[in-house]
Amino acid sequence: MTALSDMKRFYRFLDEASDSQLSEKRELLVRFLDEARDPDVIRDAAFLLKKVEAEMLSRL
Repeated sequence: MTALSDMKRFYRFLDEASDSQLSEKRELLVRFLDEARDPDVIRDAAFLLKKVEAEMLSRL
């Protein structure tokens, strides 16, 4: 799999996920960020977290 196909799947997830699935993904990313040490990994996970939170806010 390529990074492009991974991002495509992630954006599809954002479009199709239920509110509870988004909440679960957000919690998973928050816990992951608490443990992550690599700056590049932290940056990427923080980006995904922002996208999940933005989707959650857009549904309010």
